[in-house]
Amino acid sequence: MEEKKIHHLTKEWYNKMVLELKSLKEEKLPLILEKLKSAIEQWDLSENSEYEQAMEEKAMTEARIAELEEFLKNVKIIENTNLDIVWYWSKVTILRDEKEEIYQIVWSWEVDIFSNKISLDSPLWIAIKWKKVWSKIEVDSPKWVYKVKILKIE
Repeated sequence: MEEKKIHHLTKEWYNKMVLELKSLKEEKLPLILEKLKSAIEQWDLSENSEYEQAMEEKAMTEARIAELEEFLKNVKIIENTNLDIVWYWSKVTILRDEKEEIYQIVWSWEVDIFSNKISLDSPLWIAIKWKKVWSKIEVDSPKWVYKVKILKIE
């Protein structure tokens, strides 16, 4: 039997995901169903682009609802009261190659390399998690190994 993965969320993120789920179920899906009903009333479904578009939107919305419901079944709310260590969703200032870089730890779907938002799956996160300010760490990335020093944790 496959072990369920626990998803660690801040209270803020948990609330955000619950609100998204509620909005999808109570607002978006009913609107899509209305569109679908209207398209069906036009009879000829074989050449009805409104019907096809509504069906596609319905499928995508239902898939997202199912994904959120499954994800939220295995959530553990975390509260970071210890800013002495790198934690989930920390903003970390590091020194690499004598240059300061600031990274925000985020979910994989929020990754934005241009804003220095890195995933909980990234080699940098894996190397620095639970570490303290002034720690010197070796990061083993897929292409090379590099060293960083943690300067600040927010």
